[in-house]
Amino acid sequence: MRIWGWILLIFGIMSTMGALLAGHTLGGMVWAVLGLYLLHRANQRDKEKEDKDKWKNNS
Repeated sequence: MRIWGWILLIFGIMSTMGALLAGHTLGGMVWAVLGLYLLHRANQRDKEKEDKDKWKNNS
């Protein structure tokens, strides 16, 4: 999920830059936002797993 997040973020940024240079709307922002969400979710899962492991080790 983290790899797809980076791919979509880069694709979205490049698409948005191209659209802005051509004078079109910000259609590529959808891909950038989706990429950011996937990166956020991957980091959140890592933190949840770390918290779960910490809780198991303390009990």
